[in-house]
Amino acid sequence: MAETAQMTEASGVANATDGSGPDGAVGPGPGPGPGVGVEVEGRHVTEPGLTYSRYLRVPELLALQTPSVAEDAEEALFIVTHQVQELWFARLLTELAQARDLMLAGRPRWARSRLGRCLVVDRTLVASLRPLGTLPPHAFHSFRGRLGTASGAQSAQYREIEALCGAPWFRVDRLPPGLTAAERNRLRRRQAEPSLWDAFLHLLRGAGLAVDTRAERAASLARLARGQAPAPEPGEPTEATGPSGAVDLAEVAEVAELLVQHDALWAEWRNAHVLLVERQIGRLPGSGGTSGVPHLRAMLDRRFFPELWEVGDPVTRADATAVG
Repeated sequence: MAETAQMTEASGVANATDGSGPDGAVGPGPGPGPGVGVEVEGRHVTEPGLTYSRYLRVPELLALQTPSVAEDAEEALFIVTHQVQELWFARLLTELAQARDLMLAGRPRWARSRLGRCLVVDRTLVASLRPLGTLPPHAFHSFRGRLGTASGAQSAQYREIEALCGAPWFRVDRLPPGLTAAERNRLRRRQAEPSLWDAFLHLLRGAGLAVDTRAERAASLARLARGQAPAPEPGEPTEATGPSGAVDLAEVAEVAELLVQHDALWAEWRNAHVLLVERQIGRLPGSGGTSGVPHLRAMLDRRFFPELWEVGDPVTRADATAVG
């Protein structure tokens, strides 16, 4: 990303999904606040008199929205919008990782629930960009110079979402400058983990479908789209079976559909972002050294799960061709 949501990816906040702090140390994240509760025989007991503000750390939260020039309402809007994006990135990372783990455990029904929540977060991310549409270009340029070399391309969490989804283009050795050592290490760890795509292939494999080659995956995904399940091995445990005992691929097919919807909503976010950037900087280069809008437009056709987008029932496809 660049410019308008350049700060979307530039917060450098610690990742809430793995508990890593600013120094890269891994451990539990902070609780509601000092003095909020105490440990009694291994149980967390809420302190009497706990308030909404203390529980949510509202004063600390609001203190983070300090523009570089006091009382600059336009820059404050810019900062708030991007900080909100980073908070939702953190939540999305947690939900996507849990969906992945459920798929790896062979529990597509539960994975569907997590992925459904991810779609709500995706839509919220798109909607939360809209306030920036009220920021006139001249207002943005009044503080743009204060961004320096800060760029949305430096958002570790945005890159982490790409890695977790198994984005074909993601590579740790091609990260932009500006990331901290802790962020780069976190991204290396994330790339070494199974991705959402890996977990989905695990589901297909568990259902008896071949996934070792692209051709095998294409055939298996076509069977999945048509609901053609292979017969299970005698005594093989499955989460969902049809009345005849054959594997019921309906749950796996619904997971595939949710992955496509997540992909589509992420593409919608990219498109909304590039339109904001184009309105605010036109043909100017991005603050992080990119070409700006052309750089962002080159990424609009990217898909996390391209093989799912290539799936189509051959019969339906043939009918569509005939009709066309």
